[in-house]
Amino acid sequence: MTQVAEQVARYAQEKRLSVQTLIRWQAWVEEDQRAFLVVAQELQLGENHLRDFLDWLEEIIRRDGGTARNLLARPEVLQPLEAKLGRNDKLKAVKEGLRKLRYPHLCCLEENLREAVKALDLGGRVHISFPPTLEGDEVTIAMKACNVRELTESLSHLQRRLDDGMLQRIFDLLDQE
Repeated sequence: MTQVAEQVARYAQEKRLSVQTLIRWQAWVEEDQRAFLVVAQELQLGENHLRDFLDWLEEIIRRDGGTARNLLARPEVLQPLEAKLGRNDKLKAVKEGLRKLRYPHLCCLEENLREAVKALDLGGRVHISFPPTLEGDEVTIAMKACNVRELTESLSHLQRRLDDGMLQRIFDLLDQE
């Protein structure tokens, strides 16, 4: 057994990983095992998170090619790992980085929607939100007002954006999905 295989087995024992998960991890080439061990140790991954990471990495590799070590060295993953964050914040940031690699089209759409909402310039009293993971095609528009004048102003801003077609851009983006 190689040194990396021993380290992976020791980690699996410490975290009480299932035999199936360990076998799956050890099926990777040694360099990939080593790279993932560094991530697993830094994030203190247990069975469920570790299995999720294996799923995501393998899915990206199947679709795009490459290796786990190359994916784990990408800035989307490496920067949060090296940041001065607590464990939970690092885990969340690394998962988001992998999500961007896993769903590049969805992440691009989210960014385009953020830019389109910002371009509307509706002010702080109007909030536009979308369904989680953009499932569905409904847009929620919420307004806050302390009086009728504020409500009228917000409605006027919104009406101008309907009239000039800028609000349509959001629906057009959602229709592309």
